[in-house]
Amino acid sequence: MAEHEFQHRTELAAVLICPNRPLAAQFESAIPDKRVFNVIADVKDYPSPQTLETRLRQAQPDVLLLDLGSDNEKAIELISAVGMMQPPVYVVGLHSTNDAGLIIRSLRAGATEFLCSPFDLDSVTTVITRLLRLRESNDATPRERGKMFAFGGCKAGQGATTIAYNTAYELSQEGKNKVLLVDLDVTGGTVSFALRVTHHYSILDALRHADKMDKALWSALISTRDSVDLLLAPEKPELAGVEAHRISEILEFARAQYRFVVVDLPSIYDRMAHAVLGDADHAYLVSNPELPSLHLTRKALNYLEQMGLPREQFSLLVNRMHRRQELTTQDIEKVFNFPVRFVFPEDHTSTHRALTAGKPIASNCELGKGVRAFAKSLAPSSQQEKKKGAVGLKLTALLSSG
Repeated sequence: MAEHEFQHRTELAAVLICPNRPLAAQFESAIPDKRVFNVIADVKDYPSPQTLETRLRQAQPDVLLLDLGSDNEKAIELISAVGMMQPPVYVVGLHSTNDAGLIIRSLRAGATEFLCSPFDLDSVTTVITRLLRLRESNDATPRERGKMFAFGGCKAGQGATTIAYNTAYELSQEGKNKVLLVDLDVTGGTVSFALRVTHHYSILDALRHADKMDKALWSALISTRDSVDLLLAPEKPELAGVEAHRISEILEFARAQYRFVVVDLPSIYDRMAHAVLGDADHAYLVSNPELPSLHLTRKALNYLEQMGLPREQFSLLVNRMHRRQELTTQDIEKVFNFPVRFVFPEDHTSTHRALTAGKPIASNCELGKGVRAFAKSLAPSSQQEKKKGAVGLKLTALLSSG
């Protein structure tokens, strides 16, 4: 990676969105010290709220400088979209005149400060000082450690990756949570293929530079797709000698930045999986109802227990359950002497359609509904979904119309 990608940012990093180019030039010339207030991106047109959210997740600025006058309605819409982001991005409205009505509207929408032309030194300095104090106050507040969920199968082809990235997407839709999906399979990761994402850096780059990780470097490493940040496996399979503590360091850094971290594991027997399973809030072993898969899953459950992983820290998910499946959930639980947390239906058509489009599974199909219900059960706000026996797509419901 280029050396400049590792450098720390200046005091306040800002994204400027200003279709009024003379106004943009006036503002930039009025900044008293570029080392304190650094415009890292200059956008000449209003983006859509979705595009802006993606850009801000990638750039991770402290401040959004927004032209309010070129299109009042678009500007207010963008301020509202930014207001839900965590960590917060402070919005400073820019205008050619001191429009009291527009100032009030922008503040109600979520703007933090307002500046109008001509941008005198005292006003700009005062705003910068207040923003620095706000950021220091936010940094001083201990952040909640994000939840980490790990998904793996006893062998390839169980659908663990499909469940992982679709769960990550649904979590991001629940209250606009900030979500990271990590593809930890350095020899056979398929998340980038499934979502049609081209990337230059991978999880290996993050691991190699774990000791110097900061927000600037992080933003260079990740990709974003459908409101989910991605830390992907390398394009070319690579057997890398990575120390286990590096994986823990990267995931701890991620948990400080995200509400949820979803990890798509390689085989649970892989040494990289071992570094995650003990730290995850919960691990999910994905199985299919076919006999060979069930045979291997029983071995995998025993292996996890032999590793010392408490039973309450991992769960069994059954994927691709047919309506006319001979084995019931109760049969599977008796075979394993272990409860089934959730059952996902067979939905080859919807899965194939999503893979072809490089998109998450549609939320209106059977599998999409199941993934959404599962994701809601992982979110703390969904207390009713957490009760034992109330979670998931029950096998009896799958069989009721059969």
